[in-house]
Amino acid sequence: MGVTERKQREKAYRETSILEAAKKVFLAKGLITATIDDIAAEAELGKGTLYRHYRSKEDIMLAISEQATQELHALYVTATAGEGSGLQKILRMMRGYYAFVIANPAYFGFIAFFESPFPTTNAGVVYETTTAINELFQRVLQQGIADGSLRADLRADLMSNTLWASSYGMMQFIVSKGGHLAQERHIDSQELFETFLAYLEGGLRKPKQ
Repeated sequence: MGVTERKQREKAYRETSILEAAKKVFLAKGLITATIDDIAAEAELGKGTLYRHYRSKEDIMLAISEQATQELHALYVTATAGEGSGLQKILRMMRGYYAFVIANPAYFGFIAFFESPFPTTNAGVVYETTTAINELFQRVLQQGIADGSLRADLRADLMSNTLWASSYGMMQFIVSKGGHLAQERHIDSQELFETFLAYLEGGLRKPKQ
């Protein structure tokens, strides 16, 4: 292994370590309260070393946001692969989203972070990925309209944004209120999601003749 390759690997390893430490800190303290000092301490690095990789806390947040949206996009691609009607694929995408959020609660805040990026960041990668997600939704919706599993009066461009907004809102509610609903109202998050999915399916499905 040459010197250049070794340095690149060491840089990648260090940046991965910083991001993993940052996820723990953000999950424990929140996106606003957490500081660069907290992240450096968790990563067992001096702030000077950390700043050689990321200029600010916001840049770290953006890097994790990029990871989150890219993983979500990959999940959607997997959910739409293979056989199935457009409606079946949409429902698989929604189930995958729910599983993703439950398995990665810290990630959801970073997906939300993109909605109001800090001015010091360049959110190009996140924008490209969310655009790819929107285009994937549109293709699946167009398939569903063509194969007759979805209502013919739907517009794929409008529905792709509607699906993102409604599913985003539901996941945000589950992440922020799920524990309260279980304790105070005895409502299970899985049952709540299944109700949302049934409501969504009823609005998308082509009526029987």
